[in-house]
Amino acid sequence: MIMKTYFSGVSTLGVHSLATEDYGFFPLSVDQKTMERMKNVLDIPATQLNISNSSLIGSLCVGNSNGLLVPNITTEKEVELIKMFLKENSLDVNLERLKAKNTAFGNLILTNNKGCIISEELSRFRKTIEDVLGVESGVGNYAELPTVGSNGVATDKGCLVHPLTDELELEWIQNILRVDYVERGTANRGVTSVGACILANTKGAVVGGDTSGPEILKIEEALDLID
Repeated sequence: MIMKTYFSGVSTLGVHSLATEDYGFFPLSVDQKTMERMKNVLDIPATQLNISNSSLIGSLCVGNSNGLLVPNITTEKEVELIKMFLKENSLDVNLERLKAKNTAFGNLILTNNKGCIISEELSRFRKTIEDVLGVESGVGNYAELPTVGSNGVATDKGCLVHPLTDELELEWIQNILRVDYVERGTANRGVTSVGACILANTKGAVVGGDTSGPEILKIEEALDLID
């Protein structure tokens, strides 16, 4: 199931939110009707919050079913809200504040429940990232870009990445994330940073409202969402 929407007129949903196989975080600006629809499409519990007093949740955080990495500038109140949400939904998720100079973890890490790709900019934190997310990783960039998180979206079935990703990089990504499919594509009518535009798990996807029909077909194919 795929849903198209905007957040207050903004189509870069992945910048402002995080969705995993088991939970989701969305900005405070999302109305309740949209929240309920997204929770239904992704089939996950979700809550609304800020991270580091910002709505840029997807850029700042990265997570999977095992763990959640947030920047060290995340406030105590925000950490407590996350812990409360996880406890209320019986989610056993490692929560870690990572003390890195670059705080855009969602932009620099691409993960599912099987593997993790870490930008070279965070290479010295590899062991901590692996421990928190509970997966093995590969360190490197693709499409000549360090923003491996914002230029890809991955589930436990498939992955969609920047259209300039080459064949060797596609094979490398597939081996690390252990997925059946890795495809190149765009969203929001030609935006190459697909991770900034798409939220997905194995049950469904939410895409920016500007995403075209052909782009949705490619997203469905890459993430194996075709019934």
